[in-house]
Amino acid sequence: MSSPSRLAKTLANLPPDQEVLVALDCETTGLDPARDHIIEIGAVKYRGSEELGRFSSLVNPQRELSSFITSLTGITQTEVDSAPGWDSVASGLREFIANHTLVGHSVGFDASFLRSHGVIPQAGVYDTFDLASVVLPEGPEYSLERLSARFGLVHDNPHRALSDALATRDLFLILLDRLQRLDHGILTQLQRLGNASQWPLGILAGRVLNAIPPVKRRSTTGPLGVDTVALSKRLRARRPSRADRPDEPMARDEFLKLVQSVFGADGELQKKLPGYEPRQEQEDMAMAVGAAIADGEHLAVEAGTGVGKSIAYLVSAALHAVNGGGPVVVSTNTINLQEQLVHKDIRVVRSVLEGLGVTADGLAIAQLKGRSNYLCFKRWAHSVQSAEPAESDARVMAKCLVWLQETDTGDRSELALGRDTPAFSRLSSQGAAGCPAQDGPCFLRKARQEALAADIVIVNHSLLLSDIAMGGGLLPPHEALIIDEAHHLEAVATRHLGFQVLQPQLIADLEGLSGERGAIADLVRAVQSNAAQTQALDPVPAAASGAMEAAARATAHAGEFYNVLRIVVASLMQNHAAFTEVRITDGIRAQPGWADLEIAWENLDGAMADVINGLRTLFLLGERGAKDDDSDAVFLNVSAAMESLEGARSGLTQAVSEPSPEMVYWLGVRPGDRGISINGAPLNVGPLLKEHLFEQERSVVLTGATLGYEKKFDRFRRNVGMEGGSDLMLGSPFDYRGNALIAVPEDMPEPGAEGYAKAVNRAIAQVARSVLDRVLVLFTSNSALESARRALSPVLEAEGIRVIGQGADGSPHRVMRTLAEEKVAVALGTSSLWEGVDLEGASLKALIMARLPFPVPTDPVFSARSELYEDGFGEYAIPEAVQRFRQGFGRLIRSRSDRGSFVILDRRILSKSYGVRFQRSLPGCTVRRVSLDELGTVVGQWNVGDPV
Repeated sequence: MSSPSRLAKTLANLPPDQEVLVALDCETTGLDPARDHIIEIGAVKYRGSEELGRFSSLVNPQRELSSFITSLTGITQTEVDSAPGWDSVASGLREFIANHTLVGHSVGFDASFLRSHGVIPQAGVYDTFDLASVVLPEGPEYSLERLSARFGLVHDNPHRALSDALATRDLFLILLDRLQRLDHGILTQLQRLGNASQWPLGILAGRVLNAIPPVKRRSTTGPLGVDTVALSKRLRARRPSRADRPDEPMARDEFLKLVQSVFGADGELQKKLPGYEPRQEQEDMAMAVGAAIADGEHLAVEAGTGVGKSIAYLVSAALHAVNGGGPVVVSTNTINLQEQLVHKDIRVVRSVLEGLGVTADGLAIAQLKGRSNYLCFKRWAHSVQSAEPAESDARVMAKCLVWLQETDTGDRSELALGRDTPAFSRLSSQGAAGCPAQDGPCFLRKARQEALAADIVIVNHSLLLSDIAMGGGLLPPHEALIIDEAHHLEAVATRHLGFQVLQPQLIADLEGLSGERGAIADLVRAVQSNAAQTQALDPVPAAASGAMEAAARATAHAGEFYNVLRIVVASLMQNHAAFTEVRITDGIRAQPGWADLEIAWENLDGAMADVINGLRTLFLLGERGAKDDDSDAVFLNVSAAMESLEGARSGLTQAVSEPSPEMVYWLGVRPGDRGISINGAPLNVGPLLKEHLFEQERSVVLTGATLGYEKKFDRFRRNVGMEGGSDLMLGSPFDYRGNALIAVPEDMPEPGAEGYAKAVNRAIAQVARSVLDRVLVLFTSNSALESARRALSPVLEAEGIRVIGQGADGSPHRVMRTLAEEKVAVALGTSSLWEGVDLEGASLKALIMARLPFPVPTDPVFSARSELYEDGFGEYAIPEAVQRFRQGFGRLIRSRSDRGSFVILDRRILSKSYGVRFQRSLPGCTVRRVSLDELGTVVGQWNVGDPV
């Protein structure tokens, strides 16, 4: 990447919309510029909206193209074999580019391939991905295809070089216009960030600013590029009126009668919702939830798909709150459900309340998340003014700068962060437990104040479990707690009541303390500034010197500790080839290398203790004087660092030298040589939740679609520590027998047997061809998914059936959105696609389960918990798999009008004695045993409504 001075010299003072630019795109054989080759180059030269020329050529890479590249680009082997070689193309490309600035989408990729092929860009580069991420901070996505669709650009041949280059040019002009319309104060700050980090976007912002005559420059912002007065007004917490609220809760019977009036024929829901059909299951659930809240009891409710459980519990919670009963906290596992509750279901509830005489403003709702979700304005402001940020940090600071002009929540879910999430974490309110000031803009303070005044507070399981782990204080006072998606409670508790120490994070924390711009130096400057006002400077130099020396020792000892740990891991890998996680057992602790690790940990532990004590000493010295916003930010940064180091020290002490019999410990090898993680989790979270959740809460309602096992709640209750209270199991109002076909090919090879993978691919292809609609295939491993994707893509896509694979084609959300947009497509998913991410406004015609979802036997927590049972497989593995199986099946029928097929490609459901447990777990559907040859025909007949 060109230096700022060179770029500035090249561009002089020419306004950016008058400069000659070259938008360029490369298609390649892979992602590695050192080994892969360019197969197509496309470029367009332009000045503003005037096109000056085009360059386009296929390139012979002298190698075979992969099926993935062929399916992605549409470029065939025959086409590249007859294309000119790179040497014939390069000279013309050099002449076309000349000394013009390049524009590209994620242009670093294209520039790296040009360099590896001997074409060195002579000027700078502008990245439309970076530009979009800043001027469109909320995204939601920054792919060239999605941005082109958003702005209605012609992009008729995605993943072909010239089409991509033309779309990039048009996108750049649109984004440049948005950049030019930003406040001049924002442009000034973007320019400063660019100059400090050598980030080309900052240089572009400077050129936009320089093109404006000084007499016409106006800014409504302060020196940071933010109008802090306007921001503070936006951050005033809403204070709902409570003047009309009764002082005492409504009588129980009267309250339940009111709840009942909402549901049923001629109830408020039917009056307010067009097409609403009363469901007895929904009314039963609402009444049970209302009774549990009124009586102060615990309740577990399994509600099948279609019951409308969120409306059932929200109506009861809202009526309880507005009639003097007090606030209710609702906890969900997924962001999707949180957003549904806040932006959809609450509107329905407010409409119902209006029908009962409660104004829309009479129900106060708040959404509360953990500290790391909120931007800390002081930390952001301090970072913006710091010297020489990394490019990734500069991009996130700039993104937040534009976002700060409008956001009133500071919630990172409003931002499309992606790869920049770690950089945002350094600007978040993590560590704000020790915030030394309560003045100035504060998003976390606003969120907590609104939660304190709300009738219903919506949180996630992570915050709920963090509150439990900290002994309370994070959630506002409340009369009842409703836990939706409660089948995740055990897993989330396992994570949050345990720990994970990541090698890169610990090393970064320690290294970030040292140096002229390190946290200790920042803290010393802040302490000296504050202490100077109280003439308390004498202790500071000694404390600073001690902290610096301890940090250097800790960093060195951390390197030694991880060197010893690598030796331990290498010895384990001899017996666990290519493992990613291995449990730390007594046998591993007895090995000679573990004694060396304990010694290395003792050295690191002592140094870390000295670091934490040194930071604390400086921290206390700084508290004696007055502070400003900048020193506040420094104290927050150090507080976050101490919190992280203390957590790591506690976890490592347990895992290495002081293990608890109530915990499970394991090592994780992170891919891409990203270090080793050391992890711990409770062996059994039930007793912890019993003591810290159920015994502390007045009323806990747990609900979900898959809580029970074999029609009982015993297993669920034991796992989450729930004692006493009531159970309610409600079926689904859907007609599964008429709408869902279960098809099992009897002649499938068993998983792992010869021919199984080919049979799976054959079955998927048959089903896809028979329905010519949306198909979702669930796998239990990434390798099996990728193998199927590689085999199916070239075959099905040649027939007009799109194949989308989780991972290769994007995140779970992107896969499901693409599936919703594509009428004829097959989506291949694993893990997170077994539940949670719905199709928006679309439905599946077929759901295929490649194999029964048994837990991975080597998973450390699973293997340790299995040992608690006499028959680990029968008493633990099978129930776990059955619940996952039920969750997967729940993806198929999501509304009364849905009709589809559930295809199970694991004949063990028929051949093994435990198969009947899986069979019994499903609702009464139409079931057919078929041969593999018959599968497509039977599914096709069901799809069009014919008898099977």
